Amino acid sequence: MMLQVGRNAGDEGDDMKPYEYLEHTADMGLVVRGGSLSELLAHAAQGLFETIAVVETVDETVSVEIHLTAESVEELFVGWLDELIFRHETEEVFFKRAEIQQCSETEMSATVYGEPVNFDKHAVYTEIKSVTYHQLQVVQKQDGSWFAQVIFDL
Repeated sequence: MMLQVGRNAGDEGDDMKPYEYLEHTADMGLVVRGGSLSELLAHAAQGLFETIAVVETVDETVSVEIHLTAESVEELFVGWLDELIFRHETEEVFFKRAEIQQCSETEMSATVYGEPVNFDKHAVYTEIKSVTYHQLQVVQKQDGSWFAQVIFDL
C-alpha cells in the first residue's frame, strides 16, 4: 500500500490539518495524528516540510528514497524526521510531499519529493536543527489511530 499525503491528497475538509503546532520555549513542536502509523509518519513529514518552507512554492523535480530501521516506534518516528532534516540540509532540497511505501513499528521505506533549494523562488519560514526526545510521545490509541507529539530544536 502506498500512502500519499500532500496539500490535495487528503479529504480532511474545513482546512483541518492532521497536525498542529505546539508552542514551546525557544523551540517548536508538532502534535500529529493519523489513522495508521504510515499516515502518522506522512503527516509528521508534512508538518515538518510546512514548518521549514512554504510548500506551495516547491515543485516535485527530485525524489529521494529513504529506508530506516529502529529499535522502537519512538526511535523510528524521530529517525524519520531527523533523516528528512539531514537530507534537506545535505542535499539542499526543500521537500513538498512524502509517500510511505512500507511501514511497521521498527522499519519503514518512503519516497519524498521536492526540488533543489532556490532562495529566489522558495519562501522559507525557519531552519530546524534537530528532533528532540523531550516530551516525545508516539502512541497507538484504542481505536487503532496514532498520536504523536514532538519538539524541534530550532
